[in-house]
Amino acid sequence: MIFGLKFYFLQEKSKKTIKSLTLIFQGTRNGFNGQSYWKEINNKDNLLMIFQSKNDYIFGAYSPCKWVSNLNNYVQDDTLSSFIFSQTHNQICPLNQGPAFGSGHDFYIGVNFSDGYCKLGNSYEFDKYQNQSENPHLFGQIKPEIKECEIYQAQFI
Repeated sequence: MIFGLKFYFLQEKSKKTIKSLTLIFQGTRNGFNGQSYWKEINNKDNLLMIFQSKNDYIFGAYSPCKWVSNLNNYVQDDTLSSFIFSQTHNQICPLNQGPAFGSGHDFYIGVNFSDGYCKLGNSYEFDKYQNQSENPHLFGQIKPEIKECEIYQAQFI
């Protein structure tokens, strides 16, 4: 496990008690590519995604929504329990509107786990970079360049 995130925030936002967290994807085990990623997470919900950049910044996101490998798919999180976090900066960015980790929103990691960007403050509350220009806040560099990724599926009581 590459993180030390306290799960009380996840329980608080979901208003449920975590029964278990199951590791369903690990980049160093499954491969850093879109095909292996979607093979493991397609049609799954309650996903906690944790990334470690080559600069050892640890960050991620949680969404209760079902992830479906359809590029035209958009899922609205009506529960507003999605969030982005930075373990490195000990920050949590709660959802402001819609869950939008990538594809033109707060952060995006490409299918090769190297390309992408961070533009915090679009859909998730973040007051330091309101200009939404690319910044290294989450990654520790402009591009994510992920060296580890762990995705857990949460089950609640």
